Amino acid sequence: MKPFGGGQLLNTKTSPFKEALTKIQCIQYALDRPGVLTVLPGVRNRKDLADVLKYLEASEKERDYSVMGQFAPQNAEEICVYCNHCQPCPRGLNIGLINKYYDLALAGDEMARGHYEKLAVKAEDCVKCGHCEARCPFHVKQEDRMEEIRRYFESL
Repeated sequence: MKPFGGGQLLNTKTSPFKEALTKIQCIQYALDRPGVLTVLPGVRNRKDLADVLKYLEASEKERDYSVMGQFAPQNAEEICVYCNHCQPCPRGLNIGLINKYYDLALAGDEMARGHYEKLAVKAEDCVKCGHCEARCPFHVKQEDRMEEIRRYFESL
């Protein structure tokens, strides 16, 4: 599992929670997910590696990500946090990833469009069946969101 959400979780501006988390909190959260055996943080250089390795010596307090409880669901209401509780989609959309690429593109990530275009199933394939909306703990209107994402990427 990639723990930083493409770097979004580390930045207040791009975090779906509107608050930045630390790398240590992100790693602990990812490791605590059921079925996750390892995390794969992105490392660009030695500094990044040193930052990630700090996790091994982090205190319990530093690893505590309970602060997320203050962000969600009240502050994350109607915001996709890429948790994939909406899955499975009958049409095969990776709803969390589609939303993530859209949010990254809106935040100025030049590569997000290319990643989106490589998806085999895109927002335009949504049939508005409502399965995802019924499962979303954050009450995201994914049917509307998929239409918004479709229009956005078609306009580029």
